[in-house]
Amino acid sequence: MRRSVRCLMSVVLIIAFMLTLVGCGEKPASKEGKGKEELVIALDTYSGGKKPPVGLGVNECTQIYEPLLFLNHKLEIQPGLVTSWERVDDLNWRLKLREGVKFHNGKEFDAEAAKFAFTMYLDKTSYIAQRVKKVVDNDSFKVVDKHTLEVKTLNPYPFFPTLMTLLDVMDPDAFNKGEIVGTGAYKFKEEVTDEQVTVERNDNYWGKKPFFKRVVFKIVPDQNTRMMALKTGDVDMALYPPIPSLKDLEKEYTIFKGFRGLPFLTFNFEKTYCQDVNFRKALGMACDREKIAKEIYYGTADPANSLIPKELLYSIEGEYKGVSYSQEEAKRLLEKAGYKDSDSDGYADKNGKNLELKFVYWAEDQWYKSIAETIASDLKDIGIKANIVAVDAAAWSEVVLEKGDYDFCLDATGVFWGGSSTMLYDQFYSKSGMTGFQRLPDAEFDKLYEDGMELESINDIKGAAEKYKAAQRRAINELAVVCPLVFEKHVVVAKKNIKNFSPFPYYWMFYEGSSENLLAEIKWES
Repeated sequence: MRRSVRCLMSVVLIIAFMLTLVGCGEKPASKEGKGKEELVIALDTYSGGKKPPVGLGVNECTQIYEPLLFLNHKLEIQPGLVTSWERVDDLNWRLKLREGVKFHNGKEFDAEAAKFAFTMYLDKTSYIAQRVKKVVDNDSFKVVDKHTLEVKTLNPYPFFPTLMTLLDVMDPDAFNKGEIVGTGAYKFKEEVTDEQVTVERNDNYWGKKPFFKRVVFKIVPDQNTRMMALKTGDVDMALYPPIPSLKDLEKEYTIFKGFRGLPFLTFNFEKTYCQDVNFRKALGMACDREKIAKEIYYGTADPANSLIPKELLYSIEGEYKGVSYSQEEAKRLLEKAGYKDSDSDGYADKNGKNLELKFVYWAEDQWYKSIAETIASDLKDIGIKANIVAVDAAAWSEVVLEKGDYDFCLDATGVFWGGSSTMLYDQFYSKSGMTGFQRLPDAEFDKLYEDGMELESINDIKGAAEKYKAAQRRAINELAVVCPLVFEKHVVVAKKNIKNFSPFPYYWMFYEGSSENLLAEIKWES
């Protein structure tokens, strides 16, 4: 599953150095001290177009919008614009809304606005729209009063609160005019296309007021240019530095880290050999995850045995060893699947034909080429020839999702909506609505997951954990649907004066539905 599902795919830009630093001719004020009012952040990517519901290209950072429900750093659902939610029966939900909340244009947030957070997607085809349309239609809503909304789902859907963490709230009239108006801690001021976005503090915000009056997000695709901007004082924080330089950067700057996502191998189950669990396990056992974490990520990533890192709910890391690295066992399993080097040419064969596989990877990530090359080398050691093919953003959907023009691929997942259990929903649950050649329906997994959803919906976290952990063991160990590689980290370099920042464990580190209100927490201390 591609990580850019919410904003579709990031448009990678090549911006001249001076333009990235000075925007449209004006250099941001760089007063440093107690009176510093502006925070300048260098981003790595940008998704163009500011028309709602995408909002801004950097809407995952700006905190202009807020979802109906929030998440904390453990990805537990918290009250937000919805203060309480009750499941009346299998289909019906009653939502109580936060009173006293105003949009940036002064209009009141009410039940009609909450309803619009759902209905705005019913005539669309986006990732979010696909999810919403499986759950509600235009007849699903009853406005009881200004701050009470009743919702009847199309089918029993215990993940309804989880869905609400995905739905940003916008003023309906502003949305229809193409205006950017939310309820968040910051409000839109200016966007200079492909260069920067500026937001201003919402002094009427219902929650904690931000420290900085303004935040400027600079779009700087090149990692070395981002670091240069930090060193020259043009920015205060910079995302994703060159990893080899981290040790030197730590001497002068503060480094913030947090879970980002998980690169993993997945298989095309329409290929006959990929339908053999021994074959899939062989590929997984041949991959040296420790080497990838140490040599490619320079120790900033952790080897992964499952999909959920140890810091988050429902993780089995630390209590489960996964599919261990073993070249000898990989060869044994490959033979069990019918492939053996019968002619001593170094490659496993079957019926006189060498095992040669098309191995595609997401070309937009700076590390994936090295990971693909490392894996191909590991596979050669057990007799598999992997032909590496880089697939860019424009071609990914056609090659991987529509045509299945691959044998196995290097993809990535993360938390894109709701809590950590959604990683299992998106990757393994056959009734999720997700499509692709990497799906392997399994009734036993589905039952475990559905039981977990029900328990999570009534806040029985211990019971849900038992089901989700069993589901993970089945998906990874017994079925070998995917081969987890490493847990990537968000890495942010900031001036020593920057305090109180903690990257959110979402794929988007500034997730706008954070109950900690990340941009509001950041301070400048002289």
